[in-house]
This record gives sequence, structure tokens and C-alpha cells, in this order.
Amino acid sequence: MEAKKDKFKATIPLPPKLSSSRELGPLRIAIVGGGDYCHRLLKKVCSRHIAALRIEIVGIADEDKDAPGLSYAHEKGIFTTTNYRELSAIEGLDLILELSGSQQILEELWKSKPPTVSILDQKASEVLLNLILLASTTAQSEAISEAKRHNTQKILDSLPYRIMVVNKDMSISTINQTFLREKDLTSEQVIGKCCHEIRYGLDKPCSEYGRPCYLEEVKQKKEIISTIHEIKDENGQERYEVITVSPILDDSGEITQLLEASRDVTDRIKLEREVERSNTFFQNLIQSVVDGIVVVDTKGNVLIFNEGMERLTGYSASEIMEKGHISSFYDIEVAKENMRKMRSDQYGPPGKLQPTSMTIRNKSGEEIPVTLSASIITIDGKEVGSVGVFTDMREILKMRKELEDAHLQLVQSEKIASVGRMAAGVAHEINNPLSGILIYAELLKEQLKDIPQALNDIQEIITQTLRCKKIVSELLEFSRQSVGKLSSFSLGNLIDKCLGLLVNQAMFQDIEVVKDIQPDMPDAIGDMGQLQQVFTNLFINAADAMEGKGRLRVQARYDKERCKFIINVSDTGPGIPEELRGKIFDIFFTTKPVGKGTGLGLSISQNIINLHGGSISFSCPPEGGTTFTIELPLEYQDRVYEQPVFIGMDGS
Repeated sequence: MEAKKDKFKATIPLPPKLSSSRELGPLRIAIVGGGDYCHRLLKKVCSRHIAALRIEIVGIADEDKDAPGLSYAHEKGIFTTTNYRELSAIEGLDLILELSGSQQILEELWKSKPPTVSILDQKASEVLLNLILLASTTAQSEAISEAKRHNTQKILDSLPYRIMVVNKDMSISTINQTFLREKDLTSEQVIGKCCHEIRYGLDKPCSEYGRPCYLEEVKQKKEIISTIHEIKDENGQERYEVITVSPILDDSGEITQLLEASRDVTDRIKLEREVERSNTFFQNLIQSVVDGIVVVDTKGNVLIFNEGMERLTGYSASEIMEKGHISSFYDIEVAKENMRKMRSDQYGPPGKLQPTSMTIRNKSGEEIPVTLSASIITIDGKEVGSVGVFTDMREILKMRKELEDAHLQLVQSEKIASVGRMAAGVAHEINNPLSGILIYAELLKEQLKDIPQALNDIQEIITQTLRCKKIVSELLEFSRQSVGKLSSFSLGNLIDKCLGLLVNQAMFQDIEVVKDIQPDMPDAIGDMGQLQQVFTNLFINAADAMEGKGRLRVQARYDKERCKFIINVSDTGPGIPEELRGKIFDIFFTTKPVGKGTGLGLSISQNIINLHGGSISFSCPPEGGTTFTIELPLEYQDRVYEQPVFIGMDGS
């Protein structure tokens, strides 16, 4: 054993001498025997968990230099030796623990110890060490629990919710800083107090004031409760809290405490209610609008379908929402075209669709004429959908047609009344004398056939008399109020026929005729003879305007979308003077010299086109020339039976 001593003494010096008059300090202990028991004790003493016991290990002795306790003490800088006798020389030593179990060593220690040093044998030492280890374990457990409580409190304090933990008797056990800060309280003012006193300022439990107690409800149901609670603050203002109460259970499932988390959500609730009121107003506004309103997303799925749209289409909002697509009533190709226009800046403001005439389909498949105004909906610069306003045009178009018809009837009535009055006079005062003139002129012609000069004069009488009768005949034609014989015919062939009768005449010799006839047009339905009269009149008028030299262009095509024939007759003449453009369809108005025209040709043409359900108009471009445009429907439907207009005339 002496051989090992020098090695350790050279490694770790003896502790310095302590003053004999040292103040009361920790219990200084030396240990003989550096085995496992000693090792465990050293680890506990060197940890911070038993600092409150005020124990200091100042020396370890063991004959085995590799004993675990001796090695650990050497690592921690504690005096170590293989000669146990050296322990008694440590200044300030209070107690020697003999753990080797050797009676000889114990006796040697008793003999050599200073008077101020106590010695415990192995059994007594083990009892003491067990107490130290037990105290260490308890202190460690308490330290861990305290650390856990500290960490838990830090977590609770970091939450934006007010946290309150109450015991089964409703006294407050734990509170977080958010609660204290919002209530302007300290922990000392809260811990141990009843929850109803701190939470609501009540001197009795909530239930005794007729108020709900969520803590009691959780105690009974053992379930989590989350609710929005309405209260009034000290100023009498309504406040709203989200309150969640959860039971804290032990291992057997019994409630030990209750945790309440609450947060003031007054601003959020008020905002939600304001949004709800705004949405209600917005919905009522949309539903009260007479026009149809539809909102769709970028894929065409219907999001809003108001009552006006229900009336317009016959679909209910639920039907459309279930089917969920705009193509239920809106031609998808037209929709794409309208979206293209809205995304362009060439058709008005970008993102907007100016009022556009179109049709939609109702539930029974009927085409409904409407006017559509639309806008693209964007959020944060991203297109999310579009809104369309559909105005039913059926009543408006019906009213417009009635007004146009009434106006036409009024104008026609005025014309007919004027013509009728004149024709009555013509019938009684002119027609019969004209017939007499013609008869006697023919007799004179026969009698004076050998006198050439007289024959020329008589022939002029006959020509002018026939012209007068033609005027009367055209007046009768103008007064006609019905289409004659209806038939199906090729419009292109009719135009060719009219031109064929004229192009060989002298007035067309220096006129270039250009035809542009669509080859695949369907057949037209109407009075072929009357329409031939219209086209012939337009072609002759064009030749007269060009004074027999220029270009006559005739175009004809069929508009599938509108189911109409479009015929354009253009000349390269000087055009119609602006001051005369409002009169050219008036009866008896003509720009031709006296004797060249009656002023009835365009009036009769307009009447014939109107009777076929079409229209005739004209335009005069700045560069010169005139273009007459005729629009005729594919099918003639309305037929007015002819009624006599001129009293006393049979039309012959």
C-alpha cells in the first residue's frame, strides 16, 4: 500500500492547511474505500441537486489506484491517496467514513484521528450515505419539477390567450402574464382567489347570478367546451370572448384541475357582423335588380344567379348552381368572344364590355334578345371572374317595332290619304277624258295618215296621254298594301334576269357592270315580279345618275346569324346632294328633268320592300357615288290582304 502512495501524492498535493478558527462551513468528509458506493456518492455530491445539504468531500483513499471512486475523485480534483492514514492530516476535516469494512483500518483510524474528527464504521457510513443519496434524489426530482413548471409558465406567458388554471374548488392555481396584463393585476392578487371574483368581479359563483359557468359544465361532462361568450365591460359596452375550457385529468381519469383559455374577439365579431350586414345588403341589392345579374369564375362556373335572371331564363338559381356553368343559357363561343373584347382595349375601356346586343337561351330553348353589359373581376391584379348584366329586350323591341309600325302606318296613311284624295280627282276628272283623248287621237291618226306633220303631232298627243295614264297606274301601284303572288326563287337569278334586260340597252353601253353574288345563298320567298320591279328601278336610276358612263356594282350575300339577304347596288355617279337626301323616298319627288320621271319609283320600291318585311337605305361616301342597301328576311310571314284604296277606281 505504501508503494502506491507516492504516485498519488505526486499527482495531487495535500490540501492547504486551514485556519483552526475557520467559520462554520460545509461538512468536510473523507472516505476510506473508493468503490462503486463511493463513486455514486461523489457523483451526487458533485452535482448541484444536493447543494442545500452543504457537504464537501475533501479526500478519498483506496489501496486500488483504479477503484472507480478514486479515479472519479482524481478527475474532479479531490485529494486522493492509496494510504488512508494521510486522510487524518487534512486540515478542517470533520468526518471520516470507513467503507472498506476492515476492522484493522477502523482501529488505526480511531487511534490516529485528531480530536475534532469523527469516524463512522461501514454500517453507520452506509446509513448516512443512503440518507444523502435519498436527499439527492428528492432534491433532483424537485429541481426537475421546478424546471418543468418554469418552462410551462414561460410557454403559457408567451400565448396571446388569457390562461387560467383553477382547482376543483374554483380557486385559481396558475395564471399567465397575458391574463395579468389585460386585467391589470399581479400574480399575488390572483393566485388562490375564486375565478368568478377575478374574471367577472362577482362575489358569488356565476350560477348564482344566472350566468353560465363553463367550468362547472366541464366538470360534469368531462369534455372540452369552446364557445363565444358575450359580456359587458365596466362601461356597459358589449364585448365578446372566445372561451375554451378543458379538464386536466390524472392517471385514473379523474379531474384534478380545469384550464380556461380565453381571448377578446370583439373587433373580429363586429367586423364579421359588419361584413354579414354588407353581404346581406349586397345580396338584397342584386336580387332586387330587375335586370338579370350573373357572376362566374374564370372557368365559367356560376357563382351568383339573381331573381331577374331566373325570370329571364326560366331556370331557378338552384338548378343553375347545381349544373354550375354559363353554357346552360349562354353560347360559349359568344362568351369567349365577349371575354376577348373585354381583355382588349379596342372595344372600349379594358375589362369592360359596352352594352352589346345578343341572344341567350331560356329553359325551353327559346332565343331571348338581350343587351349585355359586363366587367372582369380582378383581385390583387389577378383575374378571378366576371359579372354580366342582362337586360331583356323583348318588350323594348316589341315597343320599338310597334312605334316603327305606327310611324310607318302614320306616314303611309298620310301618303295614302294624299294620294287617295288626288287619285279620286284623277279618277273622276282625268282618267275618263284621257281615254276619250286616246280614242279620238287614234281616229285622227287614221284620217290624217297621209299628212306626216300631222301624224307626228297626233303621235305626241297619244304619247303624253299614255304617260298620264301611266302616272295614274303607278299611283294605284303605290297604294297597294299587300304582296302579290308568293314564290320561292333564287335571288341571284332574279338579279341576273334584271340586268340581262337592261345591259343591251343604249343607256348601259358605256357602263361597266360588276356582280358579286354569293353562290350558296338559300332561296328567297316573296313576290318575284314586285322585287324585279325594285331592282330594275334601282339599276335604271344608277345609269341615269352616271349619265350612261361609269361602273354599276351589285353585291348580294346571305347573313346566317341574322337570317337576312343583303343586297348592295352602287354607282359611281355624283351622289345625292345632302340637302335632298331626306326626300328621295317621298312621293312625287324626283331630281330628273320634267318629263323624265314621275317621282314614284323609289316610293314604290320602298313600299314593296317594306311589304316583304325588309328595309331599304342608302349611303353617299365623301368620294362620290351612291349605294342603296336592301335587307330582306329569309322567310316572308306576315301577309296583309289587299284592300281597295281609291274609291271609284278598279286599278285598270
